[in-house]
Amino acid sequence: MKKTNPFKSVIKSKARFAQMFANEVSGFAENNYRKKVFSIKSTLSGDVYTDELLYMAINVPRKITRTFTNYVVGKGIKVDFGKKDINEKFVKMWDEQGRQQKLNTAIDSQSSIGYGVVRVRNRGEHDVRIEHIPVTNYCADMSGLSIGDDFADIRTHYVFSVITIDSKHYFHCDRYTKEGGKRRGYYGERYTFNDKFLFDELVQSAETEEELDFLPLFLFNNDLSNPHTAIDPTKPTNEGNLSRYFHQSDYVDIADVVQELNDRSSQISVEFIKHLTSKMSLPQSFRENKSALALKRKADTQHRFDTKTVPDYFSHTVGEQPAQYITKDTQHLNTSIQNYIPLLMRYVSALSCVPQAMLGMEAMAGNNPVGTTEKEFEAFYARVQAKQQLIYSPLQNLFKAVMVFAGYANAPLPTIKFAKVETRDVGTKTDIASTQIALGIMSKKSAMQYTMGYDEKEIQEEIDQISAEEKEAYARSGGTIDN
Repeated sequence: MKKTNPFKSVIKSKARFAQMFANEVSGFAENNYRKKVFSIKSTLSGDVYTDELLYMAINVPRKITRTFTNYVVGKGIKVDFGKKDINEKFVKMWDEQGRQQKLNTAIDSQSSIGYGVVRVRNRGEHDVRIEHIPVTNYCADMSGLSIGDDFADIRTHYVFSVITIDSKHYFHCDRYTKEGGKRRGYYGERYTFNDKFLFDELVQSAETEEELDFLPLFLFNNDLSNPHTAIDPTKPTNEGNLSRYFHQSDYVDIADVVQELNDRSSQISVEFIKHLTSKMSLPQSFRENKSALALKRKADTQHRFDTKTVPDYFSHTVGEQPAQYITKDTQHLNTSIQNYIPLLMRYVSALSCVPQAMLGMEAMAGNNPVGTTEKEFEAFYARVQAKQQLIYSPLQNLFKAVMVFAGYANAPLPTIKFAKVETRDVGTKTDIASTQIALGIMSKKSAMQYTMGYDEKEIQEEIDQISAEEKEAYARSGGTIDN
């Protein structure tokens, strides 16, 4: 079981991204340079939980993820098995059990974590379940893999959760193996785990096991991969190169920028709070000579003076430059709000390929050069299509597995169509296509493909529909189809 060790570092590296999506990244608990900055720039109480109330977490990452999910699968998908009875059964199962939400969750994970794992299980007659497996509840034995292998070639997969029996904690595990070309599932194994949260010893064998026709786990990878890595595959502890199989989060390139955005927004907020009352800059000796100034008591154990007697103040030592606080009416604060915050948002947009307008920053985007907005949306749609291409095959296999478990053993791989995305420049493309058709240099077929992105089948269906509507309209006007 030590072969699962590399997954600990992988999961640990994903924890920050999971916290960013869930808006759980602490402003000060990480105890890094941010706490030092705020100790200088603001008056902290010393209580971590109280001070965190001053921190503004602007959850741009979740906005990015939800935007991608909405465009990748959230607008709906069409699944066609080529057989009416299977299609009707699939639609009924999909709608009744709310599986679209499960799929959305998996695509959220594809964006925020870098990959999502989905499992299909048959829990009894007419009870086919689709489950999203959290990244912390999945690991695999990555040994024996070579370049060119993929997710299906992994020899052993583990789906586990922590259970408590007689005050002792165990991993309750379902294990999927591939040996000699045959797959088997072992359900209900129980393992102890060590203080590093790693599998230790098998203490209970599987409650049930079965031979499988296919692996009921499906990997939805992100379009950001890291094939070039510093990991040395020759070292036994690495057990292969995980980055080739499990891809990167959309937050990899924006994490530091988002942190800076939150830091600066919080600092601006604190500066507003700090100047709600007047401030005085006093030498350090003022604290030492307080009794001579008739200040007889302290406000609290932090050696603060009674603000009813003395105005708010901050002190500086001998030879130290008095602190210069940003006030509401200074150019520095205006510059931060009007220029720096939008600049950070532009960085986030550029690195994530999500247009500023989709992040709610259209009003602050400024005057962009001609064509900039169109290029932003073109890059976004290209990423959406890349994500869709990566999940197309896993979706096919997932949907087929659902129908196999539902009793359709010979269900074929379905054809999947994602909802068409209406691009911002569809009007411009339509004008261009109309002009070229009028000039006789573009066909209607090419125009539909250019403006709407239709494939061959969709183009023919659209032409047939237009023809039928024209005939119907002509007949209503008093003519006949033969005229």
